[in-house]
Amino acid sequence: MTMFVTAASVREYLGLNSVSSDSKYSDTTIGSNIRSATNALERHTGRRFESVTATLKFTTNGAAFLTIPGLRTATAVTLQGVALTADTTYWLVPDALQTGVYTGIQFRAFGTQRQGGPWWLSNPEWFDRNLDSPWYPGNYGGVSSLPNDLSIAGAWGYVDDATMPEAVRHAVKVLAGYYTKRPDAILSGGITTPDGNTFDLTRYPVEVQDFIREWSVSPMVVNV
Repeated sequence: MTMFVTAASVREYLGLNSVSSDSKYSDTTIGSNIRSATNALERHTGRRFESVTATLKFTTNGAAFLTIPGLRTATAVTLQGVALTADTTYWLVPDALQTGVYTGIQFRAFGTQRQGGPWWLSNPEWFDRNLDSPWYPGNYGGVSSLPNDLSIAGAWGYVDDATMPEAVRHAVKVLAGYYTKRPDAILSGGITTPDGNTFDLTRYPVEVQDFIREWSVSPMVVNV
């Protein structure tokens, strides 16, 4: 797994600039916390941040639009076994901040030109593209679909550290720092300072909570 931040940066963030003899502040332990934090943020947001080349499968349920975890480039897209063509029978939708990945895929136009009419009338090129054909992939299945009917092969996540959004790195660092200090509260859920102040460590830091809320997409991955 790619290390988005270093163990040293987590120690610096926590004010632990020298490696303590305590094992929970070692490079090995903090490195494990960084990997765990990365995995947790991907799981909570439904996003892919680490660069990976893979074929992911999804169930569309006949929808015109589907959220995806963060596709960088697509090499092959098939719907119910039929190969689709970019910007003709499918369109990739970038994430809101245009960070270099796509978090949505659309198969046909939304809405219609008249109430209750077929969807393809919303596209001015419907005749040229034969969108009214029952064999057009966007017309398959009506409002239902077979399980795992959509397959997307390609590169997911961010290609390297230079393209990684700073918000992602910061969230990983904060959550890794939380995991590093959490053992002090493993029995009670909190820690007490020598001055008698108590800190609640039962919840994620607010920076992590904000990141999860702002960066989440619907979890649609069915199978890899």
